[in-house]
Amino acid sequence: MARWGLFAEETVGSGDARRWEYELLGHADGTREEALRKLEETALAYRPSKPFTVRRSWLYRSGEGFVQVNEGVTTTYICRFTVAELVRDSKDPKVAAMAEPWDRVPEGF
Repeated sequence: MARWGLFAEETVGSGDARRWEYELLGHADGTREEALRKLEETALAYRPSKPFTVRRSWLYRSGEGFVQVNEGVTTTYICRFTVAELVRDSKDPKVAAMAEPWDRVPEGF
């Protein structure tokens, strides 16, 4: 059974200081479709850090997950929600055995 990370990326800051911040929201076990269902529940309940006052919010489904558009009083902020399959956990040898070690460089590089 696969383990999936549930992630949110938010735009934060303003002007030239605007950037993306990435956060692991939790995990889901099962198929990718099951993980996407849990991600949708998570996205629907998610409260973004910006804007402080959300006047209107839209949640869109994309091929990779979901995109949330949050309209504030003066600025609109975006959140992306994605799932990613766990292929290595340094504390769990069963997961580590399924993937190549991160510090190994493929031949030819």
